[in-house]
Amino acid sequence: MVSAADIAGWLRIKGCRVVPCNASQLKLMKLHPNAQANIDALPGYRERLDQLGEAGVGWAVIGDGRVLAMIGVLIYWPGCAEAWMMVDQIGIKNRRFALTRGARRFFDKIGQAFDLRRVQIMVSVAHNEAVAWAQLLDFEFEATLKRYGPDGSDYLVFARFYD
Repeated sequence: MVSAADIAGWLRIKGCRVVPCNASQLKLMKLHPNAQANIDALPGYRERLDQLGEAGVGWAVIGDGRVLAMIGVLIYWPGCAEAWMMVDQIGIKNRRFALTRGARRFFDKIGQAFDLRRVQIMVSVAHNEAVAWAQLLDFEFEATLKRYGPDGSDYLVFARFYD
């Protein structure tokens, strides 16, 4: 089990704390329009956030009086997971470099912590910042999923591999 304290140690973002994620934290975030549209389109999304936090696979990064980010992993089967992350559009302006360095450390550690050989992320082709960030975090482009998103938009699959 990975604790919020473990995640805080990996992220090492000064002045921030990490807690299990929950749906009420979404109200404290200004999300990218793509992320907000996906949440609005998916019934039960908020309940799933609560479940991820309770299961110890979803966390919120709190700092500057805001929820700066939520991050987590969904284990599909032994060795394979999908990661997710939502970033507060206001908080990222002041913490861009710290959140990027912290996310890189998170992805460096998460493989061993969950005994993963692969972690993947899905990114909307329309969310240019997220596409660039995936590459900055050492994810490799794998495929384009045509008409994959809740609105029928295309998504890109990026993956990171662990020994």
